[in-house]
This record gives sequence, C-alpha cells and structure tokens, in this order.
Amino acid sequence: MSEKSISRAKEVAAAAAAFFGEPVLGVTAPGGKLRASCRVHFASRDIIVTRRNDRKQAALELAILQHFQTLTDRVPKFLGATGPFLFQSDAGSNRLNRAIYAVTADHRIDLAAQAVDALFEIQRAAIRSGLVNGQTAANIVPANDDKVLLSVKHLVEILSCVPTGFDSRKLHPWFKAPAVRFVKWDCRAGNAAIDASGYLRFFDFEGSRFAHGPEDFAWLIADETWPVPMEIMLGLVRARLTEADTTDPDGYMEYLEQFIVLQALRRVRLIFSEAQRAGWLDRITILKYDKVGTNPHLCERLCGMAIEIARRNPATAPLQVLFERAITACRKARAA
Repeated sequence: MSEKSISRAKEVAAAAAAFFGEPVLGVTAPGGKLRASCRVHFASRDIIVTRRNDRKQAALELAILQHFQTLTDRVPKFLGATGPFLFQSDAGSNRLNRAIYAVTADHRIDLAAQAVDALFEIQRAAIRSGLVNGQTAANIVPANDDKVLLSVKHLVEILSCVPTGFDSRKLHPWFKAPAVRFVKWDCRAGNAAIDASGYLRFFDFEGSRFAHGPEDFAWLIADETWPVPMEIMLGLVRARLTEADTTDPDGYMEYLEQFIVLQALRRVRLIFSEAQRAGWLDRITILKYDKVGTNPHLCERLCGMAIEIARRNPATAPLQVLFERAITACRKARAA
C-alpha cells in the first residue's frame, strides 16, 4: 500500500472513530484504492465512508440519501456526515455485476427482476415525495441529451466510420422534451449490491438528475458486463409499467430502446478510449474492481445487442454500422 493510501486510510479511520465513538478495526477499499468510497470495519458492523473530490457531487449525494431515508429501503441509510466525509450503511460486498455471474440462468432473471423493481421503487418514491424537475434544494440538474448524442460524433472519430442517414431530429420527442422525473442515472450493475438476506440496493447517487425514467433501465441493459438478454430485460420493464410511470407505455418503450442504443454507443466509446489509454483487461479484473469493460468479448457482446435493437427503429438503424465497425476492431484486438 502506498503512503498516500495509508494516509487516506488513517484519515478515514480517525473521522469514523470520532463520529461514531467506536474504535475502527480496519479500512478496506472495495472498489480499489483510488475510489471515493472505503469500507470501515467496526466490531459491530461495517459502514461505507465516501469522500468525493467534487463538492457539488458530494452535496448532491448527501441530499439524495437524506431525502429517501423514509421513502424506500432500496438505497443505503444515511448515517451522518462530518467535514468531507459522508457515512452510509453498507449495501453489501456482493455487487450485482459479480453476483449475476455466480448463479444459474433462471436465478439471473430473478436478480434482474429485483434490480428493475428497485429502480422503479426509487423513481416512484421520488414521485410520491414531490421530487420533480424544478426542485432545487438537492441541486439536481436535468439530463442533457445533447451530451448523449455527442457519443455518436466521438465514436465516429475513434472508428473512422460515418453512419450515413443518421438524423437526431428523428429520435423520439422525449429527447428534446423537458425532463420530468428523478432518475438515479448511473445504474450499471456495479452500482448495486445484494446483502446477506438477498435484498438488492443501489448506491452512488452523486450523478442523479431529472430525465424521463427509462434512462435508468437503459444504463443497466447497456452495461457491457450485464449478461441477461435484452428481450428479457425489456419484458421485465414493460410488465412493471404503471400509470404512475407513464401514460404512454408504447412511447416509453420506444424511447427506452432508442436510449439503449445511444447508451451503448457511449459505453463503446468509453471502452475504446480506455483501451487505447491503458490496454485491454480480463473480465475477472473488470468485475472485481467495477472497471470500464475494456474486454473485447464484453464489448462485442454489447455491440451485438445494440445492433439488434438499433435496427428496430428507423431513427437508430443507421447507427448499426458503428457497432459493426466496433465488432471488427474487437476481433482484431482478440487476435493480436
């Protein structure tokens, strides 16, 4: 362990011991030494201590956890804060991105269903509590779909491939409509965990924002590490839609499918950028440390799913060529 890591662990331990009045037995880094959160071990329990470098993100996460405390048990419990440190309950060490690979195919669907249920529960709790666009106390900002669309431009530059005929103006109207509801946003499987009783919670709310709702499920489905087939995921979402979620189920699902394609583009762009910077990784390392899935097999599977869903809609069909070019690049990487 480096001197910087030792110093950080001592600082975290001192802050936690002083706040809770208990001796700290140890500090571990579940996501790696450079992550914002540490696990602090007391004799009676483990907790998570988070220190974000971005003050706005830190304030947002604190406000979100406080807001949801009495509304849903699908988020960690807020235990307190002091100085730069946020204390929250430990959602569990069994992260969903690893747990989903450790069970049978049928049980994978059960876990996927619980993840979808958890996201709906969080969104519906926000609706019931009046957490809507325009509420500024928590400094939540609307999602910017223009940034999502930038992934098309960035991937064109990386792959030197232009998707002829793509016109963002033909996308679902929600891409330009005002944001209407709270979403967690970064809902990759690595940001959820299952406790000893089998209960699933999502964590890391520093990126929460207002959007339309389907975005949370697109983040999960277009996660390059996620092994549950797309059709099953779409079926789970559709079966759970209520009037509280949307008055236009068909439009909801159409927007979800289009957002999945664009989210997949963002992930592929990030994968290739990280691979160019630091090389390709094995799947075990990616899952263990919740790293970007810079693995050609994972990337190719994501691209295959994206091609299948992109071709369903005329607005996204022209983007298939980008995923096809990415698959070619992945196969070259595997052969190298």
